[in-house]
Amino acid sequence: MKKNSFMINSRIEKNIILSIFDTLPMAVYLMDKNKKLLWANNTLKEFLDKSCFDHFDKKECFRLIFKRDIPCIGCPADEALKNDAIKFSEIRNDSEENPKVFLITTIPLKLSGKKTDRDEKKKYIVEIIQDITFQKRAEEELRRLNDFNKAIIDNAPVAIFTIDKTGKFMSVNPALAILSGLGAEAEEKLLKFNWLNNKYTINCGLAEYIKKGLEGEPFELQDFPFTNYRGDKGQYIHFRGVPLRGNDGNIECLLCIIEDNTEKVKAKIQSIQDAKMSVIGRLMTGVAHELNNPLATIVANSELACELFKEFKKGSISSEDLKDLENSLDVIQQQAFRCKNIIKDMIDLTKKEGFETVKIDIGACLNEILDQINFKKLKIELIKDISQNLPLIKGDLNAMKQCLTNIIQNAIDAVEERDNGFISIKSYELEDSVIVEIEDNGVGIHESLIDRIFEPFFSTKETGKGVGLGLTLCYEFLHRMGGKIDVKSSLGKGSIFRISLPALEE
Repeated sequence: MKKNSFMINSRIEKNIILSIFDTLPMAVYLMDKNKKLLWANNTLKEFLDKSCFDHFDKKECFRLIFKRDIPCIGCPADEALKNDAIKFSEIRNDSEENPKVFLITTIPLKLSGKKTDRDEKKKYIVEIIQDITFQKRAEEELRRLNDFNKAIIDNAPVAIFTIDKTGKFMSVNPALAILSGLGAEAEEKLLKFNWLNNKYTINCGLAEYIKKGLEGEPFELQDFPFTNYRGDKGQYIHFRGVPLRGNDGNIECLLCIIEDNTEKVKAKIQSIQDAKMSVIGRLMTGVAHELNNPLATIVANSELACELFKEFKKGSISSEDLKDLENSLDVIQQQAFRCKNIIKDMIDLTKKEGFETVKIDIGACLNEILDQINFKKLKIELIKDISQNLPLIKGDLNAMKQCLTNIIQNAIDAVEERDNGFISIKSYELEDSVIVEIEDNGVGIHESLIDRIFEPFFSTKETGKGVGLGLTLCYEFLHRMGGKIDVKSSLGKGSIFRISLPALEE
């Protein structure tokens, strides 16, 4: 009875074990040392064709599974038996339509108990086949992506490198080798080099930005005066630092991207210098021209006055000559004051002192200026659209009045000889700004001259009607107040001057 009970239990255990093997997602089979299949689980049968297993009659694995006439080259079963050790290998099928990769685990079966000669003759092998095609494709895609990313970094025209939390270089690319001047030695010399502790990095202020970056604060430095690790100066860089975090959210390193902007910065500096010299040249020409006319008049009238004064001292001057002397002195005085005003405007244009910042009601300022002008007498139609309760602005009140007065006076001059002339003045709020628009239907400005109207001593008026500093002062004063001015004009149709000033927050 006990023997029968044992046999029943053994059968139950065997069935359980076989059921377990049949439910595994990988193919499992048993074969002898001659590679002939003795048993296979259902997964292998489903993987191939169940009909192959109806009468497989101990067919060799290479014939039944791999569809070959001869054993596989480097057969893992031979190596596993020879070394009495588990062997892992990969096999690819040759299908063009559906190529696959399999991981084969070959296990020499060790029988329990004491080995006999009969056991040596009856060696068995268990092989497990797993389809790892998807995994291999993912690995190959990842490898391809890594190679692609590496190619991008290696061929990038900008220096790309990483710094660890202590400030040491972790990786460098060829562009950094060029930027640093180290060439082929860059990787050898820079890897593990601590950039934070370098005195030149500290002295030029770069170390502070790197520290902040490693604390999680991204930064970008435009045209930064760079001192390299040897202390060489004269380079300008565009530096971006991006903290890189791990899966846990903690900072792992700092990604650094550097572009050498030295040539661009030098070209920009030279361009600015050339522009300054050009402005100075035009300014000096304008000053010479504007002062030369009144000075020439002063010289001519002073010479005449001297001649007449000589006659006066002799007592032989006529009443007519005396009148000429008086006229000459008046002209000299007028032209002297003209010179004085030109110089005053030039000083106002450049001086920063005395520029008081107060809160300004732009609507009240406009109304005050307009109330002082008799448009009816000038035969000009005034169209007012000044919004109530505009936000206040911040600036110098006298400078603001001068700006508005200059532009309004220019509009009056533009329409003075035109029938049905009008001037329209609007003020309104737009987003965070207060806008003032002054429009006229006067003579307008030629398209080729619009870009020059804010230049010192440039004027579209007749000689003697304007120095050419009014709009220059407007531009400068508004710029100091954080505002801007632009113009749209069409020759013969009129102009619109638009002033924009930042509104004060309530």
